Formats: sequence, C-alpha cells, structure tokens
Amino acid sequence: MQKLLSEIETNREKLCKILEDTNNKAEFYKWLKTELAYTSNAIEGNTLTRKETRLVIEENLTSSSKPLKNYIEAVNHAKAFCKILELTENKFNCDEKLILEIHKIILTGLDDTNAGFYRTCRVRIAGSNTILPNPLKVPALMDDFCKWLSENIKNEPITAITAHLKLVSIHPFTDGNGRTARLLMNALLLKYGYAPIIVRPTDRKKYLSAIENYQIKNNEEAYTKLMLRILNRSMKIAINMFEIENMNKEQSELLTISKYAEYKGVPTSTIRYWVEIGKIKPTSYTNAGYMLFSKD
Repeated sequence: MQKLLSEIETNREKLCKILEDTNNKAEFYKWLKTELAYTSNAIEGNTLTRKETRLVIEENLTSSSKPLKNYIEAVNHAKAFCKILELTENKFNCDEKLILEIHKIILTGLDDTNAGFYRTCRVRIAGSNTILPNPLKVPALMDDFCKWLSENIKNEPITAITAHLKLVSIHPFTDGNGRTARLLMNALLLKYGYAPIIVRPTDRKKYLSAIENYQIKNNEEAYTKLMLRILNRSMKIAINMFEIENMNKEQSELLTISKYAEYKGVPTSTIRYWVEIGKIKPTSYTNAGYMLFSKD
C-alpha cells in the first residue's frame, strides 16, 4: 500500500503543477462536473448516459424517453459539486453544516421533506445483509463522526476515503447517502490537491462489496486498497488530459479543447457541439482519448 500511496503523491504533485494554469483548471472542473454526476448517479441506478448527463447540465436539454427524476439528479449533483468547488477555493470546514447542505442540494426537487435532514425511520440497503443504525442513534453518531473528522483531517487521501466509509455506514439519510458521502470525500481530496475519486459504473460491484465487507466484518483493508487504486486511476486520467509529455511531436503542436476554445473565442461546450454535428473534427487524440485540435 505504501508504494501506491507514494505513486499517488507523485501524481498529486504533477496535477497541482498542471492546474496552476487557470485554463486547465477551468476545463478540468467543467469535465468533472459532468463526469462525477454521471458516474455517481449511475451507481445509484440512474440510467442517463454520459452524453445525456452533459446535455442537461450544460445545455438544459432533456429527452422524454427518460424519467424526469434522472435529470433532476444530474442537475442537483452538478450544483452540489459547484458548491464544493466554491468552498475549496477558500478555507472551509468539512463539518455537519456542510454535509447537510450537500444533502439538501442532492434531494431538492426529489424529496424536499427529507432534504438536508437526518432520517427518522429505519432503512435497509437493497440486496445487502448490513444492519444500519437505529434512527434514534443517528444524531449522536453524526456528532461523533464530525468530531472524528475535525480531529483527524490531514493532507493525505486515507482520511477522505475513511470519511466516506464512515458516513455511508451511519447512513444518516433516507436517500442520497452514497452521493453525499462521495461528494464529501471528493471535497476533502480537492482541498488538498488530489483529483476526485471517480467510481465508474463498472466498479459498482467491487465498490459496494468492499463497503459491505467493512459493515459486516469490520474489515477495512479491502475497501481502502480498492479506493486508493481508483484514486490513482483518477489521478492518471486527470494528468493525461493535459500531459504534453505523452504526446508525440505532431500532437504537442496541437491545442487541447480548452485552448482551442480560447483561440476561437467560444465556450468549450460550443466546440463539443461543433464536433457532434460534424462542423469540425479533432486533428488527433491523446493516449487517454481526449481531443486535440489544430489552429487550421
């Protein structure tokens, strides 16, 4: 595990240097707003595609073929992520107030009665043998959790990953526990210069199994190793979005989508739209699959 932590720290230093460029940071955060909404909601059963998620977040476009609830979940997650970004640019406390605020944004328009409030009823996780805490114990458990968080917060990823595990295990809300816990975890990671953890739909089975293993057997090791591997993958994805060293000589003379949008004087969403309708085509792609454009 120490070798993995060392690699993550090396990648953190690379990413921090890349994000010193304000254009890179803006493009990265814009991509994350959609990517995290898509992946986090998909884990909870949302059926929107990545493209449908982006269109409703960036263009407010929906399709009648999917339930309205799915689109509200996407927009709410994007709003919650923007709130986190707003806070990470300044000093902020990861406390009870923040957790309740994130949850309120997540459930607004979906369950306004419970948005931003702890549950008052018993809940179960579908398909799991986990026995969740009695609702009467939730306020005290959350007090203990917030105290633990304030006393253990450090500039390292283990705290953020453990905070996520502790929060989903308390399961303080009727709904939105996973999304709120992942957003809290990613707020902590962003606060200290790491990329957010992107848990893909293909990770869902291993991810939920690792959490359940802790909840039933109190074994945290498998969960921690899995989340660190996913974090390192997320760091590499972030770096490869902008990593010039991974491009060949021809590619290094091309522009990333954010730079090309700046050159054309239009938003990056316009460039993506032009690509979708066939008005322009990328000249090349990075190893991670990101578009590169020529000024010509």
